[in-house]
Amino acid sequence: MNRLWQADADAAGSAGSVPERSKIDAKDQWDVSVMFADDDAWNKEFDRLDSLVEPILSQRGQLNSAEALATFFAADTELERLIERLYVYAHLRADEDTANNDHVGRFARIRAKNTEIRGKLAWVTPEILSHSEAELAAWTDADVLKDIRHAMVKLLRRKPHTLSDKEETLLSRAGEVMATPSTAFSFLVDADMKFPSIKDSEGRDCELSQGRYIPFMLDYDRRVREDAFKNFYDTYISFKNTLACTLSSQVKMQNFNAESRNFGSALEASLHEDNVPVAVYESLIDAAHNAFGHFHEYLAIRKRSLGVDKLDMHDVYVPIVPEYEIKVPIEQARTWIMDALKPLGDEYCKVLATAFSDRWIDLYENRGKRSGAYSSGCYDSLPYILMNYQGTLDNVFTLAHELGHSMHSYLANHTQSHRYADYPIFTAEIPSTLNEALLLKHLLATTDDPKFRAYLLNHFCDSFKGTVYRQTMFAEFEKVIHELDHSGTPLTADTLSNTYYELNAMNFGDAIEADKRIGNEWSRIPHFYYNFYVYKYATSFCASQIFVERVLESEEKRDLYLNLLRSGGSNDPLVLIQAAGVDLTDRQTLESAFAGFGKSVKEFGEVLQAL
Repeated sequence: MNRLWQADADAAGSAGSVPERSKIDAKDQWDVSVMFADDDAWNKEFDRLDSLVEPILSQRGQLNSAEALATFFAADTELERLIERLYVYAHLRADEDTANNDHVGRFARIRAKNTEIRGKLAWVTPEILSHSEAELAAWTDADVLKDIRHAMVKLLRRKPHTLSDKEETLLSRAGEVMATPSTAFSFLVDADMKFPSIKDSEGRDCELSQGRYIPFMLDYDRRVREDAFKNFYDTYISFKNTLACTLSSQVKMQNFNAESRNFGSALEASLHEDNVPVAVYESLIDAAHNAFGHFHEYLAIRKRSLGVDKLDMHDVYVPIVPEYEIKVPIEQARTWIMDALKPLGDEYCKVLATAFSDRWIDLYENRGKRSGAYSSGCYDSLPYILMNYQGTLDNVFTLAHELGHSMHSYLANHTQSHRYADYPIFTAEIPSTLNEALLLKHLLATTDDPKFRAYLLNHFCDSFKGTVYRQTMFAEFEKVIHELDHSGTPLTADTLSNTYYELNAMNFGDAIEADKRIGNEWSRIPHFYYNFYVYKYATSFCASQIFVERVLESEEKRDLYLNLLRSGGSNDPLVLIQAAGVDLTDRQTLESAFAGFGKSVKEFGEVLQAL
C-alpha cells in the first residue's frame, strides 16, 4: 500500500484564525492532478477494479507451479498499482480537509473496496503455502521467478503464521472493522475536537489547535506555555474515556491478531515482517535506561538556563539560548536545505529541487487539515509531503526530514520494480534523520553567531531527546500496555495515564516535577495506532548519526549509503543497512549514539556559559 512516514513533531502555528484552504495559494498546495485529473477520473478508474480482480480469481486452485505464480504476481501487481493510486489520491484529498464529507467519503470508498478485494483474495497465501517447503523452495529458485525471489523468501517465512483459507478470509474481511480504533481517533482529534483560545505574549487571543501546540511550547513567555499546556491537555482529558477506548481496542486487536497467527506476542508479530529480532527492540530500551545520566545532565542545564525553581513539562521544548529567536521564510528554508544536502551528490540535489518546483509539498496549515507532517505516495505518484509550515527552525528541520523520506521513495521507485520499491519503516527513518543531521552540520559550519550556534546545539539536544529518548519511552509504553492487556488488565484511562506518568517520571528523573496532566499524553499520540512503529525512529536516528559521518568521509561510502536508498525493500532491512556499513544488531551502535549525545550536551553547556 502507500507509504506514510509521519514526523513526530507537530507543525507550527501563528496568531489569528486558521485560514480556509481556499485562501492558500495553489503553488503552496501539492499537485494531485498528476495521479488523476479530477474526481471524475478517479471514479472511472475505481470502476475498473473488479475487472482486474477477475483474472486473479480465475487462478484459484491452480497456483501449483512457478509458472502459475509468475502469472499471478503479474496480475496482482497491476491490481495493486491501481489500488495504490486510488488510495493515495483519496487519502491526500481527505487530509486536506478532514471535515470535507466528499473527500472523507471517497477515502472510505477505497478503504472499503480494498478490504473487499483483500477478502476475495485471502485464499492466495494459504493456497501457495499449502505446498511443501521443498516445493516452495524449488519455485523460489526458478528462473521464471528470479525477479521476485526475495518476495518468495518472505512468503515462505510466513508459512508458520498463515491460517487456513477460511480463517484468512475472515480476518481479511474484518480489516475495515479493525481499522476503526485508528479511524475514530483521527476523526476525534483532527476534525471534532475543539480547543479554546489563549492569549499570546502580547495579549492577543489565539486559537489553540493541533498544529499550534508546539509553537506555543516554544514561546519564551512561560505563562503562554503553561496556559497552552493546561488548556491543550484539559481538552484531551475531557475525552479521556473515549480515547482510552480507541487505544485499548487497538491494543486488543493487535494482541488478537498475534495470538491468531501463532506469535508469542504482538511485539514479535510486528517485527516478523522485517525479520528484526525482539532483542533489538529490547536493547534499545536498555541502552536508553543506561544513558539516562546524559539526559538528566541536559535537563539540569535547561533548568539553570531558564532560571526556574521547578522544571515542568511545558518547559522542555522552549529554546534556552537567551534572547534569541529565529523565523525562517520558506525561501530561506529551501536554500538552507539545498545547500546542506550537497554532500549527497549532484543527482540527489537535482531531483531534490523538483520537490519545490513540481509541487510535492502541501505547505501551510488550513482549517480541517490533518495535523503534523508526513511523506506519502506510491510507485506511480509523486512522493508527496504534508506540512503545516509557520517558519520555526523546527519546521525547517521537519521539512528536511520529510524530504529525506520523499527522496528515498523517488530513488527506490526509479531503481526497483514495483514489488521491491516499497521499503519498510525500519529503513525509512534513516534518510529522514540523516537529512536533519546534514542540515545541522551545515548551519553550524556556516554561522559565526555564537547565539545561533548555541541555538543549533540546543536544537540537536532537543532532537535527540525527542527522537531517541522520547520515542524509546513511547516504545516501552507500547510494550507495557500490550503486556498488560495480554495479562487481562483492563486498559482504562486511569491505567493508561498512571502507566504513562510513571514511565515519564523514570525518563525525566529528579530534574523535573511534572504536572499530572502529562500522564494523559498517550491520548494524543497517533503513532500508538501504527503497531510498534516508534522504536524505529530511535534505531534509525542512531544509525543515521553513523551514516552522516560516512557520507562526509568519502564518495565511496556516500554511494553505499545512496545504494541503501535505491535498494528499497529488495532485502531485509537489517541486511541492507549492514551492507551500507552499519550493524544495528550490535549493541555498541546504539550505545555510541547515546555517547555522542553526551558529548553534545557537554559542548552545549560550555557554549552557553561562554555567552
